[in-house]
Amino acid sequence: MRKKWFVLFTKSGEENKLKEAIEHIFPPDEIKPLIPRRRLMEKRQGKKIEVVRTLFPGYVFINTTMTEETYNNIKKMPVGSKLLMADLEPAEVPVEEMRPILKLTGASDIIGYSTGIRVGTKVKIIDGPLKDFEGLIIDVDSRKGRAKVLLDILNETKKVDLGLVVLQTLDKAANS
Repeated sequence: MRKKWFVLFTKSGEENKLKEAIEHIFPPDEIKPLIPRRRLMEKRQGKKIEVVRTLFPGYVFINTTMTEETYNNIKKMPVGSKLLMADLEPAEVPVEEMRPILKLTGASDIIGYSTGIRVGTKVKIIDGPLKDFEGLIIDVDSRKGRAKVLLDILNETKKVDLGLVVLQTLDKAANS
């Protein structure tokens, strides 16, 4: 059987406790926990500081082969958690839904903040319904993590508001 992705619910703020419990109870080759987090710049008392926030508060993704034994061991864990269920079976997270999360997190659990995306930068959209379109940044709201991009769609120039995580500068897109 191949490993699949599943989701555990826990109290918001207790994701790391659950991850540590999983790593303590299960061998590393049996279950791999993932808590997607993002690195942000926040202003506190007039100073910019770097913080790391959980992308999905209260959720821990696990990659495992879900056997009856694994399921029962998850239910017995000392840290309060519940497995996302579909009917009476653990619900698998489809690979196509996990792919963007895994691509963004890479080798660590942390999604870095975008650098190099500035007004006037040519970008390529790397995910979503506008994937592979190219455009020009006309405005960036780094606090919200969004940018306004001019796209040529059906021979008309359209202004589209997109998240920075789906944009890649064209010089980086050419290298990948």
